[in-house]
Order: sequence, then C-alpha cells, then structure tokens
Amino acid sequence: MVEETARKIRSLEIQGATNVALAALEAVRAHARDHGIEDIRKAIDTLLGTRPTEPLMINTLTALKGLGSPGEVAKGAGKMAEEIERGLSRIVKVGARLIEDGMTVQTICHSSTVVRIIVEAQKAGKAVKVINTETRPRYQGHRTARELHGAGVPVKMYVDSAMYHAMKREEVDLVLVGVDAIFVDGSIANKIGTGLLALAAEALEVPLYAAGLSLKLDRGSLWARKVEIEERDPKEVWDYPVEIGNPAFEVVPAQRIKGIVTELGVLPPATAYLQIREKWGFE
Repeated sequence: MVEETARKIRSLEIQGATNVALAALEAVRAHARDHGIEDIRKAIDTLLGTRPTEPLMINTLTALKGLGSPGEVAKGAGKMAEEIERGLSRIVKVGARLIEDGMTVQTICHSSTVVRIIVEAQKAGKAVKVINTETRPRYQGHRTARELHGAGVPVKMYVDSAMYHAMKREEVDLVLVGVDAIFVDGSIANKIGTGLLALAAEALEVPLYAAGLSLKLDRGSLWARKVEIEERDPKEVWDYPVEIGNPAFEVVPAQRIKGIVTELGVLPPATAYLQIREKWGFE
C-alpha cells in the first residue's frame, strides 16, 4: 500500500495537501499492522520523498517516525488523521463566516478545504457564485468546478490567462485559495498561478484569504525565499524539443494576503508563525 500511495502522490492522482497527508497517514497505519519498526521507518521515508512541498505530510509523518513501536505508529497515525479532520471542520466554519450573502468568490486549482468552505456558506443560506480557472497543465480547476457544480453552487470557469479579466468583469468580492505551506514570514506556497491571482486581487482591491491547517507550517524552509519549488515533467505541458518550465508551486508574499484561515482562527500573516508555534510547541 505504501508504494502504491507514493506513486499516486507523485503522479497527482491524489491531489491537495490535506488529501495527500491523509492518504500517507492511512498507508503508514496499514503498513504498521504487519511490519517491524525499521521497515515502517523506511516506508515513511519513501512517502516523505514523494513531494518536497507538502509540510502537512512532512510534519505528521516525521512525528510518527520518532515513535518506538508499530503499535504506537498505527495509533499515532489514526490520532493525527482525526486531528486533521477536526481541524478541517473548524476551518470550514471559520472560513464560511468570511463569505457574505450575494458574494462572488474567485479561486484557483483544487483545494478540498476551499470547496468545503464555499459549500458550507451555501448551506447556511448564503447565495454565492464562484469564479475559477482551469489551472494548467493538469487542469485541477476542473475538479473544483465539478465538485461545486455537484453541490449546486453556480460556477463560471475561465482560462488561466483571463484571471485578472475575470476578477474585474465578474466583480469578484473575495479571493479564497488553498495553502500548501505557511512560512515564518507570513507568506504561503500554493499552486502556480496563485501569485498572479494575488497581484490581480491587489490591483483591484479585492481581499485575498488563504485557507489551510496550521500544521502546514514549513519548519524546514522557515523563510519563503529559501523554499525549493518543484519542477514537474515538461511533457505535462508540451512534448516538443524546446525548453519548458513547469513549476508546480509559487510563493505569495505576506503583504498580499489579508488573512490565513486556520483552525486557530483567521491569522494575520505577520503573526501567524507565533500563534502556530504556541499551539504546537514548535521550536
């Protein structure tokens, strides 16, 4: 199960930082039932090697790696998955309060947390319309549109290069994006294109919020300028003999973010690290 889960994470069959972490935790929990502790630690290393920009998975799996027996690992993986689910439920409630009746919300890529927030706002009786972009080259925006449409939320899809035009034309009230990593300086990493979306929001004076669990704090990179940006296979973009750049993520500076929506509340980017460190006892 570990190797199969690792393959799915690398190939993006499993998408979204939260989904990646939960899948990895379940793989470790299952592996721990019938393997020794050293083999379990090797399995954890295999999963840790799949994505360099998934601090939620890294933080949770690293904590498991320090446990001393298969039983402790299995139990710890289950508890961490429960903690993630509880945190997500809290984020959904906090985020839904940001959405007012009649708002048009713009997003990018696919974030299960963002989708749940928007659906929660709709369930509370608020009329909400969503503008999203396709998110090339893997088109994760299609998944967002399908899920929202299936939940009865009106969605309008634009091509990536039209995100500024869409924000202006559709009179967007709020931009809500997911989070792959939170850094000490209050900046975040998210899917490539989020930086352009943030620039558009800044130019048009639309507040941008990023939503994600506080455990997405990247303690390894600390400062955003040092983060490694994953470059994916150029053939995802075009199978042609020219040089192709295919970055998976980018960093959005703290000054372009109104707030980070976490299970701890809506955190000002400037003080988010201090509040997260206090919660989890990070050094």
